[in-house]
Amino acid sequence: MKTNLYPFAASLLVCATSGAQIVIGVGDMPSAGDTVRYRNAVTAQDPAPAGPGFLWDFSGLVPGTEGADTMVSVGSTPLAYQFFFNNALLYPAHKANYAMRGTAIGFQGFSLSDLFDYYKNNDEGFRNVGFGANVNGLPASVQRNPVDWIYRFPLEYGDVDSSFSHFQVAVPTLGFFAQDQWRRNEVDGWGTLILPADTFEVLRVRSRINRTDTVHIDQFNIGFSLPEPETVEYKWIAAGVDEPVLQVTTTGGVNTVVRFWYSPDSITTGVAGPTPGTSAQVWPNPAGATVQVGGMGAGPLQLIGADGRVVRRFPASHQPVRTLEVIGLAPGTYLLKAPDNGPVRRVVIGR
Repeated sequence: MKTNLYPFAASLLVCATSGAQIVIGVGDMPSAGDTVRYRNAVTAQDPAPAGPGFLWDFSGLVPGTEGADTMVSVGSTPLAYQFFFNNALLYPAHKANYAMRGTAIGFQGFSLSDLFDYYKNNDEGFRNVGFGANVNGLPASVQRNPVDWIYRFPLEYGDVDSSFSHFQVAVPTLGFFAQDQWRRNEVDGWGTLILPADTFEVLRVRSRINRTDTVHIDQFNIGFSLPEPETVEYKWIAAGVDEPVLQVTTTGGVNTVVRFWYSPDSITTGVAGPTPGTSAQVWPNPAGATVQVGGMGAGPLQLIGADGRVVRRFPASHQPVRTLEVIGLAPGTYLLKAPDNGPVRRVVIGR
């Protein structure tokens, strides 16, 4: 059981020039008992650019409020919901692996509370199969039929797929509410993602989502449809981390949601030297003419530019603290790494 993913951050640091993309599968998705913590942020940075061997620099994100997604067993959710999501005999397509508590919503006589979303994960893919909620105070289980395929496995660069999903829920005293959704996925990039305190090897998935809501009012025997503005989810996915390490969601072309993995113990910034007993550290950071490095081993080191090319090589050294010359390099963000897939650290020069 994983209750906090931060301790695993060091083992997930990867090099920018590994030369191969990762592949995401069933084992990289959440399971019951997992908790994924993240930070929210605000950014005007364009999330769209992508490609093979890409270096995404989101090191300037400022950590905001903290949040957490907790995955629970289907059997621990309200019994009234379970019949439709824990029944492999009658509803095999909707037999969920876990559930996650959702956010209560309400508008114009329609309210959802005590909400749980249900997810199914196997070798075919990862999908949202429906939800359970109190609808205007009465319990209801609502299956997506067809289900929403969030990812299809194995997930690799260049994959393109689409899915249509639908749900309809009766609303006491009103009528019914329905939603049609079209999801179009493209794995449009792979490479290295730099976050404020971590670096990951990732696949980038762009999901274009179009939804149309339908409301029917029984009292007047009328219904109307409301197309929603297009939502685009940009998701950077690393192996074994359950959820995207960075997700930027745009609605109508405006960044509306930004959430990311944040582990401030992974790097050192400022001008102070290393703390005894800690992992690899770089200081000062931002750097000027030289940078001090500790805890990165005795082997040679490489400094990688934003385009993925090696801009400077440093020879092996058995000194516990190494002084590296970075004078003459253009201002910007670089990755310092050992060629043997050892620690990777972010170095900011000239800022």
